[in-house]
Amino acid sequence: ADGALSLATDKTAAAAVTAEELPVLLGRIAAVNRDIPVLLRADETTPLKTLAFVMDACRKAGLNRFNLQSR
Repeated sequence: ADGALSLATDKTAAAAVTAEELPVLLGRIAAVNRDIPVLLRADETTPLKTLAFVMDACRKAGLNRFNLQSR
């Protein structure tokens, strides 16, 4: 929870991704289904700028159905 990013789908386990890879991967997901719900998980140590970056990447990819889950 040091600002590290990971991505999982209903078909794949969570895998670490870089800030450069995330928008590309989100774009691929959006190309298949723009209405897919996205769950963002963060804890109290996650920097706000990391959350903002991920939410912005989702929006830019056209994925607007996202929710935040805190741990």
